[in-house]
Amino acid sequence: MPITKAFPRRHLAFAFAILIPFPALALQQNLWASIQPLAFVLFYPALVVSSWIGGRSGGTIALILSVVLADWFFMEPLQSLRIDDPDHVARIFAFALIGSLIIYAHHRFQLRTERYQNTTENIDDVVWVLDAETQRLRYVSPSIIRQLGFAPAEIMALPIERALTPTIAAQVRCLAVGGTAVGNIVTEEVRKTRKDGSTIWTEVVMTQARNQRTGKQEVHGVSRNITARKYAEEQLKTSEQRMRKMLDNIPTAIACCTLGNNAEFVFLNRQFVRIFGYSLEEIPDLGTWEQLSCPDEQSRRNLTLPWEMAVGTIHRESAEGMESRILCKDGSMRDVLINADRLEDMVLVSFTDITERKQAELRLRHMAQHDALTELPNRILFDEHVGVALATARREGSRFGLMFIDLDHFKKVNDTMGHRIGDLLLLEVSLRLRQAVRESDIPARLSGDEFVVLLQHVHHPSDALLVAEKIRARLGEPFSIENNMFSISASLGVAIYPDHGKDAISLARNADAAMYQAKQNGRNAITLSESEMAA
Repeated sequence: MPITKAFPRRHLAFAFAILIPFPALALQQNLWASIQPLAFVLFYPALVVSSWIGGRSGGTIALILSVVLADWFFMEPLQSLRIDDPDHVARIFAFALIGSLIIYAHHRFQLRTERYQNTTENIDDVVWVLDAETQRLRYVSPSIIRQLGFAPAEIMALPIERALTPTIAAQVRCLAVGGTAVGNIVTEEVRKTRKDGSTIWTEVVMTQARNQRTGKQEVHGVSRNITARKYAEEQLKTSEQRMRKMLDNIPTAIACCTLGNNAEFVFLNRQFVRIFGYSLEEIPDLGTWEQLSCPDEQSRRNLTLPWEMAVGTIHRESAEGMESRILCKDGSMRDVLINADRLEDMVLVSFTDITERKQAELRLRHMAQHDALTELPNRILFDEHVGVALATARREGSRFGLMFIDLDHFKKVNDTMGHRIGDLLLLEVSLRLRQAVRESDIPARLSGDEFVVLLQHVHHPSDALLVAEKIRARLGEPFSIENNMFSISASLGVAIYPDHGKDAISLARNADAAMYQAKQNGRNAITLSESEMAA
């Protein structure tokens, strides 16, 4: 069986350390056998060698052997372990003390060396030391083999441009000539070529230092493999670019901002810029966006509320579906539906343009509440206005009037001129009606040639009769439609709240009855309801 297998290497080193005092004894006897004061001279180097080979244990045993051998061969009486001379006792005691100090110091030195070697040789980072004067590497840790595939000796034999890359070499020269203060740290990320031709990314951290032992300037550096990190960064960048492209190509406006009172925008997609006209440079933060885009307080509140809800400053079940009106850069107004979600340290807000939908809703509402021919309010909208006027009059104790208008002999126009001319005549009547009433009054078309007017702010029945007379006179003027001249007249009936009715039904019934009374009185006349009929 091989010796190396029978005895571990550390046992061989320990055994060799114990044998070192014997060669020292042989040399001592040949060189200085008759010189008693120097009996321990060669045992001191033997202790150093034994401590270096066998550690503290080997050095301690070697020290004991050295004392025994020196006493046996050099102290009187010779070849005896008894010591009669006090000077010999003092010499042995001094030798043992100095030897113990040598063993202890060497042990501490070995501990520091082992820690340093364990640190530099077992980590993945490469530690290197460069002489600032010669611009050559003095030390490279063995981890260079794992990082680049080169042995430390191979790297140290190369010029620093090849060993550390030209970028790092330039930084090293700057450090070497004092371009930065001692203790300042310089960090660079460079791509290095491995021995097999592949490349890796390394982060190199360097600093200038002075060697405490030699006094020379050095550059100390650590090279760390950051290929995985760079790959992750590249993947993250690719993912971010892909996400940006996705966000840029969706039809919804997207804004991403930071949290806090001074929220800053970090991303606006292409649709946001297209719809609202503002770029990221023009609206860097939420406050600027609010001032530019919200013409009124309510719109501003609806704009910021989703942000507040998303970050939790306002507790609600959802931060979705907030509508707001946004003033665009070109001066146009956009109706948007705002949704907000919190994404860790940011808030993602989407703006769905609902301007066309809102306009369509307004058109539908207008169509449902207005006469298709004359664009005057129809019966549904007019009844709503009457209800509001009735509630206001009851609350304030004020008056208002209701006027019914019927065109005289309109059927004859339809029969003789056709329905198209009749419709054009109704359009003209609606225009004259708008011109004749007061600004606060509300005219409407109920059906056919029947019109009605809500007379607001009536303090006395004479106020209503003045408006009615103005309407009668205006409608009595000749009409010119497609080169056809003809005249018509109108019969008008007026009822006043609360004199002629305390609710909408009774007022309408009395105003209608007054209108028929005007027709019976010869048409082209105005009749004021005489009393509250069937109230």
